[in-house]
Amino acid sequence: MEGPSIREYPRMVLDKPVELRVGDKRVQVKEASNLSVGGVHVEGQPIPVGTEVKVKIAARPPVGAEGVIRYAADNGGKGVGIEFTKITDANRQHLDKLIEDITRKGAPVC
Repeated sequence: MEGPSIREYPRMVLDKPVELRVGDKRVQVKEASNLSVGGVHVEGQPIPVGTEVKVKIAARPPVGAEGVIRYAADNGGKGVGIEFTKITDANRQHLDKLIEDITRKGAPVC
């Protein structure tokens, strides 16, 4: 059995498209791999740690947030971990609803 998780929030599999923007530039995302109330992990083009991004998750209703890259895969990996740093109350409610819906469907926790 593995030791306790050092993650602040539990993560779950996300099966929704995610759009990232760095400034005015759209960054291609292949797929999202997991989501938590604190952030999201996506596969796609590498983005340096510390870069500020805008995140939009294509859910009903959509979830929008501002974030910062906290993790970038090395050794040829292209995944990035994004911490949500600014989210409106309305988008926080949308995120909570999305997580509730994913949990209700029994999506695996990562």
